[in-house]
Amino acid sequence: MKAYEIGDYATTGKIRLVERPDPLPGAGEALIRVRATGPNARDFAIMTTGNAKPPRPPTHIPLCDIAGDVVAVGPEVDQVVPGDRVTMTHYWRWLDGAWDFATMREDDFGQTRDGFLCELAVVPAAALVRLPESITYEEASTLPSAGLTAWQAVVEAGRVLPGETLVTIGTGGVSVFAMQWAKMLGARVIVTSSSDAKLARMRALGADETINYRTTPDWHLEVRKRTGGRGAHMVINTVGLAELDRCLESCESGARIMFVGASPVSPDRVEAALAAPRRLGLLIIRDLTLKGIVVGSRRMMVDMLASMQAKGIRPVIDRVYDFADANAALACAARGDKIGKVVIRVGGPQP
Repeated sequence: MKAYEIGDYATTGKIRLVERPDPLPGAGEALIRVRATGPNARDFAIMTTGNAKPPRPPTHIPLCDIAGDVVAVGPEVDQVVPGDRVTMTHYWRWLDGAWDFATMREDDFGQTRDGFLCELAVVPAAALVRLPESITYEEASTLPSAGLTAWQAVVEAGRVLPGETLVTIGTGGVSVFAMQWAKMLGARVIVTSSSDAKLARMRALGADETINYRTTPDWHLEVRKRTGGRGAHMVINTVGLAELDRCLESCESGARIMFVGASPVSPDRVEAALAAPRRLGLLIIRDLTLKGIVVGSRRMMVDMLASMQAKGIRPVIDRVYDFADANAALACAARGDKIGKVVIRVGGPQP
């Protein structure tokens, strides 16, 4: 099979195409023909050693998102059969219940295990989720990281209510999904971005209001102004410490801040992310909740897919690249000028 390894990406910004023996499934495993995948902020951190301890070797296959077909199964597998269209979350041991760092964190596709920028992959069959026929491989590949993280933040943990105001930072995959889930629940959504063109696109996709943080750097004051001085009920922070103070300032009493991004891709966020927040006292005086979000479980993935079918929600894909153009796809995602997700088609178009 063909696969990409991270090679010397940290210094060259390029991954390398190699050939490897086709893998075979063992007991409890399924062999998947990967049809689509795509990069996330965490993948860039892993490839540059910023989020991998110890650092990944040059032979590591990157990317944690997957959509594909079951080709074969090993002994003791009854969850799926060859021909099933499937996806899975990269923390595969998190099937249901609460997140447990001690037992789940160290078995992570894309980080402690090879990822899915390859033609074939062997995975635990218990982690797989069947895809509805209404969703394409390309669309499904946006769900395991960005879609599920936003679902956990907005629906599962955040429990956004109709009429509440939610603020998203930026227009990347998590932010766009957060807007979609919030609108599904009847919330009002305010989107921030540095680009008027992207903000116009977000309004077309359903955002109620938008703020350009480049022309309005004190966007938190604008949020309070547009909410009658009270502030937002929830903020989705996808860029880490760089915007935490403003997130805190933008909240009304009892609000929730969902802390999703600790590894900003956009270059204008990196230096600011080094500064320590100064307004943490607002957590107390405004009775705020600051919650870290770790993707989601297999059960959440099932719930998310069911809601997508029921509500007719489709992922927002900025661009789709062929497998041969994987480096161009990574460069596009790293520039931060996209809306939604960048996808890499591995096995050709869906029939």
